[in-house]
Amino acid sequence: MISSRVSIIMPLKNASQWVEETIQSILKQTHEDWELIVVDDHSEDHSIEIVSNYVHQDNRIQLFKNASKGIIPALQLAFEKASGTYITRMDADDIMPVNRLKLMVEQLQNLPEKAIVTGKVKYFSDTAVSPGYLKYEQWLNERVEQQDFYKHIYRECIVASPNWMGRTDEFRQDDLFTQLVYPEDYDLCFRWNQLNYAIYGIDEVTLLWREHPLRTSRNSIIYQQKSFFELKLNWFIEQFSTAKSIGIVGLGQKGKLCAQQLNNSNVLFNLYDLNPEKYVQNEWNKVVQSPNNLTDEIILIARYPEDLSAITQYIENQGYEIGKNAFWV
Repeated sequence: MISSRVSIIMPLKNASQWVEETIQSILKQTHEDWELIVVDDHSEDHSIEIVSNYVHQDNRIQLFKNASKGIIPALQLAFEKASGTYITRMDADDIMPVNRLKLMVEQLQNLPEKAIVTGKVKYFSDTAVSPGYLKYEQWLNERVEQQDFYKHIYRECIVASPNWMGRTDEFRQDDLFTQLVYPEDYDLCFRWNQLNYAIYGIDEVTLLWREHPLRTSRNSIIYQQKSFFELKLNWFIEQFSTAKSIGIVGLGQKGKLCAQQLNNSNVLFNLYDLNPEKYVQNEWNKVVQSPNNLTDEIILIARYPEDLSAITQYIENQGYEIGKNAFWV
């Protein structure tokens, strides 16, 4: 019988306010065959003492010290220590719904090779959750409902960083953790895509995602929008390196960022905007055209209105297909 043990890898840094609640949520899991591998990333609060108490109480919990600094080496060390059939990540300030592991294991047991399981997310906070995070929550949950993760991979990170499960042996065979770059959660999604891992969504909340002002994503430059943008465009350029031409539709801030990075990478591109006359002069000395003139092999759509139906229909009428040769950014 194949073991159903789950290795939960968890980087830890200055999470003394929340880590006990996180561990308690793991202890309450209905699927009890797990190991929690915590790697402390040079915490300066009482996080280590809190986790150490649990290590003495439950032999499924292990604690290690990060020899380097940062989340990536912490994850790499935790993964090196993992012995479970399945691998998942948890962050030290979030909460697992009680049936998270059970749902994910049962789903994976019935899926083919190279499968990733995720679920819906729910933000919570001691104060009001910001509108931006609520919109991201809705967007992530729509991906689960529509099962169209990779179609939207150049828009945002398509899977929440502590809300996935895969098979440990497959991750090892494909060296999924050895070459990660920041922001590592988004980079991992691109590596899954590159290596033909299919993502399957469970139509239940499998992560309670804590919003608070001390979150790493709020305070580290490696998780700011510019880093995400550079990462996804680097992957885009690699994926479509043989494209004869790339069109950028929309010359707002994101469109300009796309143009700048493609230009820096010596990639041929054309510019389109609904108001081309506004951009007669631009730093790339290119003629900005109406989207009616689209002829490029691949296009990046740098506008994301509340109602996507009209622009989607327009793009499709031009002969493009979202997720195949047209991508939201």
